[in-house]
Amino acid sequence: MRSTMRFLLGSLPVTVAAAVMLMLAAPAALANTCELTPVFAVQPTTTQVQSAMTPAVTVDVENSQGHLVAWYNGRVKLTYAVNPVGAPDPANNVVDAVKGVATFTDLAFSAVGFGFELRASAGTASSPPSQAFDIVSQLVQCQSGQTCNSQTVSSDGTSGSVVASAASTSDVLTATGGGFPRLSCTAYGGVLTFMVTNRSKIITLTLAASIVRQAHKKRFDICWGSPTRFVTKDGSWSAFAPNGEYEGLLPYCRWHGPSPCIVCQHRTDDGSVVTTVFAPAGDPHVSG
Repeated sequence: MRSTMRFLLGSLPVTVAAAVMLMLAAPAALANTCELTPVFAVQPTTTQVQSAMTPAVTVDVENSQGHLVAWYNGRVKLTYAVNPVGAPDPANNVVDAVKGVATFTDLAFSAVGFGFELRASAGTASSPPSQAFDIVSQLVQCQSGQTCNSQTVSSDGTSGSVVASAASTSDVLTATGGGFPRLSCTAYGGVLTFMVTNRSKIITLTLAASIVRQAHKKRFDICWGSPTRFVTKDGSWSAFAPNGEYEGLLPYCRWHGPSPCIVCQHRTDDGSVVTTVFAPAGDPHVSG
């Protein structure tokens, strides 16, 4: 009995010590496991308003070592990190993760705008902002070797559409009414935006008859905003504006340039004014 008791008593301190060591080590191990970090695995991209974003935004929930937390099946929420137009949160912006992965299959946006960024949150942890993206009125897939065009978009009495030239590669054409601040040279109407990367385009703009009557003018200038400099109506280079782009009034086209430029302008029977603009590839903002 004594030998047995000595064995039991002798082994007890070892067991207790091991348990104590395990308890002391547990908080650090648990901390590493519970420090959740949402990370954008699939970033948001430019999308048509009221349409599900494709490809679907995906968020991985990782631990402090950057490993996927496969046991996490909790909620992940997307909100705006940057929201230039004060848009409401997107629809279907809360989903349950599956083994640490949250897929936002039906994420949709109700307001157009440019330069949005999202933030993902899981519990009390938040991700860094996502890459920037736009929400546009129309998004058209342009096929290689073919022209493509938008339907009409409108903003505050200005409406317009665009036809993009054929190109050897596929491209994406977007057209948006509103969602961007008034340009520094805007005098009448709203702002329209037409984007296509690798194709020149013909833009047709219409200023509503009600605005034309109010202005008491026969001809109207076209205010243009672009990421790159261009020659303006008076022959000078466009000025860099608070909107973060170059802005100025367009000249009329001549056989030797410049571009972008006004091809023609006329008044319709109902009193509206229609202007045709030739523009190089890029993403201009246009207003009256």
